[in-house]
Amino acid sequence: MTLTDEQIVAQIVGGDSQKYELIVARYQKKLGRYIKRLTNRQEEVDDLLQEVFIKAYQNLRRFNQKLQFSSWIYRIAHNESVNLIKSSWIQKITSLEPLLLLGDTKNQIEEKLEQKQLAQKMADCLKQLPVKYREPLILYYFEDKSYQEISDILRLNSQTVGVLIYRGKVKLKTLCQNK
Repeated sequence: MTLTDEQIVAQIVGGDSQKYELIVARYQKKLGRYIKRLTNRQEEVDDLLQEVFIKAYQNLRRFNQKLQFSSWIYRIAHNESVNLIKSSWIQKITSLEPLLLLGDTKNQIEEKLEQKQLAQKMADCLKQLPVKYREPLILYYFEDKSYQEISDILRLNSQTVGVLIYRGKVKLKTLCQNK
């Protein structure tokens, strides 16, 4: 039987601190992706993740059981990411990942390059969006969060989340068309 996040948290708060490993295992990759997309700083993701998990553990007793745990821990990741962005004026320049082309035909190589260029263009456009639009888009499209979860994470009402996602898509389309 798989325990819910909330059940695991209850056990941790009840004294079984070893269960926190389950939380880390469930959220490490997801939060890492979210932090990377939000901050554009791959080299700092692990440090930031560690901070998120430490803060979450230290504040588990304050977790409101009426909310989803995933929204709560994403909120901590959000806050830590925003603090990192605000604390540094240097923006990371993203480079293309090396392509593994061994054994591919010329057409496959060209297709991979086109896909990579398109993905890079989209990533570049996403980076240019103001954070207020970028965050909901990342949470919705890349992290598969619902409007309600995004609302909990960003502390906005669901209608505002919908408006930000819509406006963010419009701005993203405009940015990408102008590139």
